[in-house]
Amino acid sequence: MTATPAAPDHLTGSFDEDVAPLRAELHRYAVSLTRNSPDAEDLVQDTMLKAFKAYDRLRPETFLKAWLFTIMRNTWFSTCRTAKLRPEVLQADMTDVDHRPTVADAHASSSAEDELLRDEIDPELMAALTGLSEEMRATVFHVVVGDMLCRDAAELLGVSTNTVLTRMHRSRHALRRALTKTDGPAGHVPRRAA
Repeated sequence: MTATPAAPDHLTGSFDEDVAPLRAELHRYAVSLTRNSPDAEDLVQDTMLKAFKAYDRLRPETFLKAWLFTIMRNTWFSTCRTAKLRPEVLQADMTDVDHRPTVADAHASSSAEDELLRDEIDPELMAALTGLSEEMRATVFHVVVGDMLCRDAAELLGVSTNTVLTRMHRSRHALRRALTKTDGPAGHVPRRAA
């Protein structure tokens, strides 16, 4: 088995030389999105085609891996949107101050990340995720589902690594609060054994 060459630190001007070292990472990310190898390979091919068409417009300082992952993510979301016809769902009356996210709210969400996760996640967890802001949900999606390093997710989202770390910390706490409210007495947060 031959070793895959390392991705260059700067763009060489050759699509094949610049992108070939990232193909294995692209395939892993595609599998994490599609959950099966044939669809993942199709997604990699679609991503490569779109990247090839836009490669000559790429600026030399562009972080190639983040650029490719963004193309892949957007391609996958577009595929999911066109594959599913979404029925119109009436949103909850937002004048109700006591409104809390519910399982029904989770299914009414139109976020592509939510659609991808809906079939994979427990309904209570999905409702808790729906309670997060779009920025926090996207961060959790890339770090947890996309299996990205925080620094790579930061580059992809256009924020600092510290922002990703902060969003992950706050998301974990918000999810823990939302999930423990439904599991035990109000206000009770189970402690971990030391």
